[in-house]
Amino acid sequence: MKPIATIAAWLVRIEAAFLASIAIYLVARSLSSDLQEADAIIAEVVFLIVGSIGLLIAAKGFLAGRYYGRGATVMANLIALGVAYYMIDGGRFLWGALLGGFVLVTLVAAMAAIPQGKGERPSL
Repeated sequence: MKPIATIAAWLVRIEAAFLASIAIYLVARSLSSDLQEADAIIAEVVFLIVGSIGLLIAAKGFLAGRYYGRGATVMANLIALGVAYYMIDGGRFLWGALLGGFVLVTLVAAMAAIPQGKGERPSL
C-alpha cells in the first residue's frame, strides 16, 4: 500500500468524523431548543450520518487499495469545495478558506492514491 493512500484514508476519516459531529450537534441543539421544522432537521441528520458512513467506507477502500474509495471522496469534496466558496462569498472568509484548503489537500491525496494493480484491471 502506498503512503499516499494512508494519508488519503486519514483525511477522509477526519471528514467523516466532522460530518458525524455536525449530526450530533444538530440533534443536541434540536433537543435543547424549540424545534420548528423537525422534518428538515431529521433529513439533515440522516444525510450527515449516511455521508459519514459513506466516507468511512471510502477510507476503507483507500486502505484496501481499491478504486471504490476515490469516486465517493472526490464527489464529497467537490460538494465541500462549493460550500467553502459560498462561505467565503458570504463573508466567512476564514472558515471558507480553512475548509477549502482541507478539501484541496484531500482531493490531491485522493487523486494521487492510485491503487497498484497486478496485471490488468478486472472487467465488470
